[in-house]
Amino acid sequence: MATLPPIHPNQTARTSNIAGVTVREDLLFTDAKGAEKPALRTEVEKAIGKMGNVLPRLLEPGETVFYIVQAVAPLTFFEQFTLGWYALQLKGVTLVLTDRRLLRFRRKTKGLRDWEWTRGVQSVRWGDVAEATVKGWLARVLTLKYRSGRKEVYRLAGIGPGKKVGMLIPALVPPGTGGAGSPTGQDMASLCPECVKPLTPQNYQCGSCGLNFKNEKTLLWRNFLVPGGGFFYTGWTGLGILQLLPDVGLGIGFLSMVLIAMRVLPPPAPDPGQAAMGASDAAILAVIFLGALFLENLVSWYHTRRLVRDFIPER
Repeated sequence: MATLPPIHPNQTARTSNIAGVTVREDLLFTDAKGAEKPALRTEVEKAIGKMGNVLPRLLEPGETVFYIVQAVAPLTFFEQFTLGWYALQLKGVTLVLTDRRLLRFRRKTKGLRDWEWTRGVQSVRWGDVAEATVKGWLARVLTLKYRSGRKEVYRLAGIGPGKKVGMLIPALVPPGTGGAGSPTGQDMASLCPECVKPLTPQNYQCGSCGLNFKNEKTLLWRNFLVPGGGFFYTGWTGLGILQLLPDVGLGIGFLSMVLIAMRVLPPPAPDPGQAAMGASDAAILAVIFLGALFLENLVSWYHTRRLVRDFIPER
């Protein structure tokens, strides 16, 4: 696959080396029309630099990078409904298309255009992809159907990059034949950012190098006992602050109603013509506050548990 012919009639296939990474210049540094753009070269070099030294270690001998594109990882309807715009930030990834694999690097946006790699990396071989399509006009969507039967949908950032991926995918995963290379029986799998060995799902220590990852047990008590704790634990401070405020408000409301029901605190003064709050009324309100607090934390636990299962290094 490294001998993939040019996809642009005005370009010849040529490779070069950037920071120890073999790349196809005629694919990486050109737009969807095959025109070379200095800004694209700068963007690619910047992206490779942000992935630190893991990309050269991750690539196999002779493996060549064809294209790099920003994208949004698969989102559930519940994630989009409960997080809104923030869901796009939470699931941001950088996709690296090579002649052998699709690599996925988890990222976090910094400012308007900058981003950083958060040391999460996953990989799937083209041989394990049964079908791959790129569709859409204003927003291009990459759909992967693995030989295992599982399907993933990625939203590609930018019309031009989306078109470019649409040109490459038929060569990497020919329609009706699946991807080249021997299938391994696995779809998108997490890799250790230190030793780049495969990780075992829900086992939060690398079996090869011993690197520890944030785990579900710690997440559980932090999420339900610390206001905003689930998002703080997974590194999403902004979302943690947004949740902290209602957590504190609901918690204060619950404790206040409990103390009123126990007659430790006096009930609030009633409005004119209204009856004073009784102990049973306060108890009902306490249950409502507690239910709302539990529901809110249950939603945050759903989101943060999915983040933890993508492996977040403790250091």
